[in-house]
Amino acid sequence: MTRNKIIFPIVILVLLFSPCCLYVEEPKPIPIENGNSQSIYADKEIEYFTEIALGTEYGNNIQVIRKWDSDIRIKINGNPNEKDLETLNQVISEINEIIGDKINVSIVNANQNIDINFVPLSDFSICNAAPGNYGYFNCKWRNNVIYECNICIATENTLLQEERSHMIREELTQSLGLMRDSLKYRDSIFYEGWTQTQRYSEIDRKMIGVLYSESIRPGMGKKEIELILRK
Repeated sequence: MTRNKIIFPIVILVLLFSPCCLYVEEPKPIPIENGNSQSIYADKEIEYFTEIALGTEYGNNIQVIRKWDSDIRIKINGNPNEKDLETLNQVISEINEIIGDKINVSIVNANQNIDINFVPLSDFSICNAAPGNYGYFNCKWRNNVIYECNICIATENTLLQEERSHMIREELTQSLGLMRDSLKYRDSIFYEGWTQTQRYSEIDRKMIGVLYSESIRPGMGKKEIELILRK
């Protein structure tokens, strides 16, 4: 997005009461699946995912899934301060934890596919930024697979560190492919209004995980996503 102005007791109980420990000789019936099995995703989560994951914030791009299928290598440019770097490393660590071994996100000195630029607003042209934004990301994709992004974070003295840290988290997260904003959850990093959110909410973490699950593929549209997530 862009911003304007920018389990030990449980194990014991299981062992005590599990049929495997009661020596029940009768065969365990095989559960029969039916069409009424409950989805692991709530309707509100599916709705939120399709809202923030389809299309882009700017432009008239077709509303389909776009995501990376290779490791993300980030190069730091410009003049970040110590807190900026601390925040960036923390966000990278959390993304890797959520995504797992699907792809890896790291900081590099060369051969990058994401440039994160800590620069004044006067240099935001390197990100082709829309005017009036203090944080901006711009990604390129081929066949709906993202292969390159540019991120700009404003270094103006008028910005609080909390605002800069928020934008680092937001812009990098949206560069994963969750490119749109929403007014649904104020504590979400994808919230469209101005906030200084410093951490992922529970639903944020779930959205990142859904995007990088094997069942969600580049180019998928809303109907196909809803069918998969409601299974």
